[in-house]
Amino acid sequence: MELQRRRRSLGLALLVVAFGLVALICAWGAANVGSTVFYAVCGALAVGLGAVLVRDELRPFRFAISADGVTTRDGLVEWAAVERVVLDEPTPPATSGPHLVLQPGDRVVLKLHDVRQSQDEIVEALQRYAGSRFDNRIARRGDRPDFSVVLRGYEPGRVDNLLRRAADALLSGDPARRAEARAALEHPDLVVAVRGYDRAQVDAHLRKLYARLGD
Repeated sequence: MELQRRRRSLGLALLVVAFGLVALICAWGAANVGSTVFYAVCGALAVGLGAVLVRDELRPFRFAISADGVTTRDGLVEWAAVERVVLDEPTPPATSGPHLVLQPGDRVVLKLHDVRQSQDEIVEALQRYAGSRFDNRIARRGDRPDFSVVLRGYEPGRVDNLLRRAADALLSGDPARRAEARAALEHPDLVVAVRGYDRAQVDAHLRKLYARLGD
């Protein structure tokens, strides 16, 4: 399965470059020194930023999943060299979306939002070719609780981190990790935000998780 890159920012990058060029032209014909400096600085910054965005959009991309292994732009990584390929999400509050991690090394080799193929298509290919090496950690954690967002609720990032830590401890089966996660639930480091998760709902869910970790 050959994945195709999703080019979402190329138009924006070209627009930024065009804005920078217009600003530089304005600097050339500005009426005074202050305006010249202003337009020149804005134009140079825009052209530089646009050039970086264009470079990132046009840089070489290759990613394939096959019976031989995983192929990136750096070459083929054969299945024999892969202990596990993990589909996971970044630690909250990061929002870059699901990614693939190769172990050993814990190397992020693909961010799913960078490709056109859906998560389901990629999961199907990994199940077919990676077999028992594939760890769909997102699916194993299960669905996240659908907490209401209210005024004066718990800050979501901290709650999400705590729930992820507890879920990973449950998946690991490691008594030490379960005890550590249980201690974190007993005295959760949560803060109240202007808008956040409903505190009563979160507290009730944390009590259930605390009991499960003690089983």
